[in-house]
Parts: sequence; C-alpha cells; structure tokens
Amino acid sequence: MFRQALIHILARLETARQQNLVEGFALIGGFAVSAWGVPRATQDIDFAIAIGSTNPHSLAAFLGGRFDRGEPEDPLNGVFHSSIQVGSASVSLQLIVFPSVLTEMIFRHIETISVMDQMLPVVSWQMLVLLKLYAGGPQDQLDAQHILQVRSPEPKDLQTMGRMAKSLGILEDWSALVNLYQR
Repeated sequence: MFRQALIHILARLETARQQNLVEGFALIGGFAVSAWGVPRATQDIDFAIAIGSTNPHSLAAFLGGRFDRGEPEDPLNGVFHSSIQVGSASVSLQLIVFPSVLTEMIFRHIETISVMDQMLPVVSWQMLVLLKLYAGGPQDQLDAQHILQVRSPEPKDLQTMGRMAKSLGILEDWSALVNLYQR
C-alpha cells in the first residue's frame, strides 16, 4: 500500500515541478528515518517542499488537498494535507513548508536513495536529525537519538551538525542530544 502511494505522490510532485508549482521536494518523517536505518512505523508520508513564489492554494488544488498556513509563532510556514487512495485504503500525505533559512539548508543536504524500491530525494541523515530536533516532539527526540546511534557519526560530523544546529536556533537541543549519545 505505502509503495503504491509513494509511486503516486512522486509522479504528482514531479508533474508539479514541471508545472512550476514546486521547486523541490525531499522525503522527511518516519519513512526517511527508516531509509537511514532505523526501523520506524508510520501512518503517513511526509515531504519537505520548496514552493518559492508559488501560490500555495494552487498547489493544494493540484494535489487535491488543503493548505494550512502557519501562525506567526508557528515554526512552520505551512503544511499541505492530502491523501492518496490505494485500493480501499487511504494514505495520509503531508508536504511541509519550512521557513526560508531552513528550506535552503534542507535542500543543500539531499541524497537520492532507494526507498521501497523507488529512487527519490531524501533529506540527509544529518539534516533529518536536526529537523527532528526542530520539530521537538517526544517521537522526534527518539528518532534523532536512534539515527545518531545507527549512523555512529565521526566527531567532525558532530561538529558540523552543531554549527548547523546553532544557525537554526536549536543548539541547546542539539547539545542535550549529543550528551545522551556520548554516554
């Protein structure tokens, strides 16, 4: 079911890119966590997207979903919500629009890897850890911790990630994670 949903959304996002509704997209969330080696159950498919100056409501209409703009204090600029019908099942889809500084950083750290036999852009494991810290929920914290454990980063990776965390305003969360990791 998820494989068929992924094939469908990849085709839709590629068409959206060709129609200049999307500048870029990359898998994030639970499927990205799994792609980087941490088994993780999830009920939806999440992508970071760059929309540039596209009217978000045009993209929402194209996807057959809705766009919820982030509130002023919200750490996200907005989220597109949609679903993909696969037989009798429905798979939830979220396309997340991050603030421009974070979007630029995300799209500098993309790798094309195989997920469910599909080659697609996935945020790097390093950036995924930082996105999880940025999100800040309990499951996100566990995901970040598990990714570090599985990836066993070199000290230079930790230093680079620390600089990135500082630029994102999550240095305190990063430091707490590294302290847990190094125990």
